[in-house]
Amino acid sequence: MKRLFDTHVEFARCFTACNSSQIVILKESSLAPGELPSAREVSYRMTVLERALRIISKAAYALCLALFFSVNNGIASEKPKFEEGTKQINGVTLYYKIIGAGEPIVILHGGPGMDHSYFLPHMERLTKSYKLIFFDQRASGRSAAPKDSSGITLENFVADIDGIRAAFGLEKMHLMAHSWGGLLALQYALKHGDHLKSLMLISSVSPSSADNDAANRTLQSRFTRQDSLDRAKVMQSLAFQKRESKALAEFFKIVFRSTFHDRKFARQLNLTFQPDYAKKSALLRYLSKETTTYDWYPQLAALQTPTLIMYGEAEALPKEAMHKLNKSIKDSELVILKYCGHFPFIEAPQDFVVNVKSFLNRLPE
Repeated sequence: MKRLFDTHVEFARCFTACNSSQIVILKESSLAPGELPSAREVSYRMTVLERALRIISKAAYALCLALFFSVNNGIASEKPKFEEGTKQINGVTLYYKIIGAGEPIVILHGGPGMDHSYFLPHMERLTKSYKLIFFDQRASGRSAAPKDSSGITLENFVADIDGIRAAFGLEKMHLMAHSWGGLLALQYALKHGDHLKSLMLISSVSPSSADNDAANRTLQSRFTRQDSLDRAKVMQSLAFQKRESKALAEFFKIVFRSTFHDRKFARQLNLTFQPDYAKKSALLRYLSKETTTYDWYPQLAALQTPTLIMYGEAEALPKEAMHKLNKSIKDSELVILKYCGHFPFIEAPQDFVVNVKSFLNRLPE
């Protein structure tokens, strides 16, 4: 399986302006030409107006301090609720992280072999309205791997999603999936649609391997000579040969450049890799038995789950495939966001949040 994949508070300026040094230019006619006044030589008597201005300046300074600390205390208190831990699901220890409060959304990461970390902090924009339940898939991130390759099947990955749903006491859930996670989400919807309130496919891989092959060719054509040089440099490093997390993160940020509309956004990918990444990655190759050649389009007509399909305009997947997915799922809507690629929650975060909220708010009670 090929891997597919300001808020700015300007109180510093106010603080600096209110606390700036007062510069007073004094004129003394009795000084000889070229002579500079000293503090002893020149007496300075403050006028009524100057006294008033100084009082106002001090008051403004105090106000700035009060605003600075009250806002920052407010920001600290507004941090979303956070919980993390592990769950035993289908004989495998899965790591989870919950952020926010409100209606739960279970979120599937891409890969296979990545983990939930690249969603953060970007997805936190949703945490004021929703409880986001992230988990690392089996043999990924902080989650454990099954004992052997027999546990690496699409059926097991899909069963884990339902296990997470049950573990958190969700009769029905909203399911959001990105990239490779979209493939799992579609299979889940086909098998467990009665447990879904909605399905959100964000930059999902296609239900047809032919479409994904076309996307991979597009990505290869976007890979520049400089990308190749940068990648080779990282691969030659001792840190990469030891599969150290920082080197692996640098490697994948280079690989993912071609998936963005604006390549500089690749630097905002928050990628983490565990010490056993190489071992787990080798195990995940057994998924290729089921993901090399497939076409699930005919099955999608059976889906009855309200579905949001979202892609960036610069997505490598052919536009025809996006529209075909939309037509194949009866109760679905397609949103194509301008000026972004495979990671819309990074390149177009406001549009991403607005469209997700709009979709969820329009769902029937």
